[in-house]
Amino acid sequence: MRDLLQTQIIIFYGDKGAKTVLRDAGRKSGLKLLESLIGHFPGVLDKEEALRRTCIILEELEFAKSIKKENGSVVIEEDIFTDVITGENLLDYPIIYFFAGLIEGFVSFMSNQKVSLVPEVVERGKIVYKYS
Repeated sequence: MRDLLQTQIIIFYGDKGAKTVLRDAGRKSGLKLLESLIGHFPGVLDKEEALRRTCIILEELEFAKSIKKENGSVVIEEDIFTDVITGENLLDYPIIYFFAGLIEGFVSFMSNQKVSLVPEVVERGKIVYKYS
């Protein structure tokens, strides 16, 4: 079912459009999810601290076994997204951009700053996003 929905999004929007749509959906979902979990955030964090806390929260919510901020990257191991991809070239699948958007939405909620994640490594069980 998940792969079918992703395929339909690709057919409708094209490959680049699907990545954009799913990233945006992830950002909006991240904002809403964190807001529903903690309500109004009591302060404003700097982007780096917001990203560090985002990793902790998403790991606690079991989006992956390990999510760490390391040397300008977010390293994710044993995630829930790459397991559902049926094809071989995982980097081409737009669901990877949903996860990036989810992280970006969390950071935006806590810091009022934008962070942009770009996938560098996508393997079964491991995603590495470079961030700026």
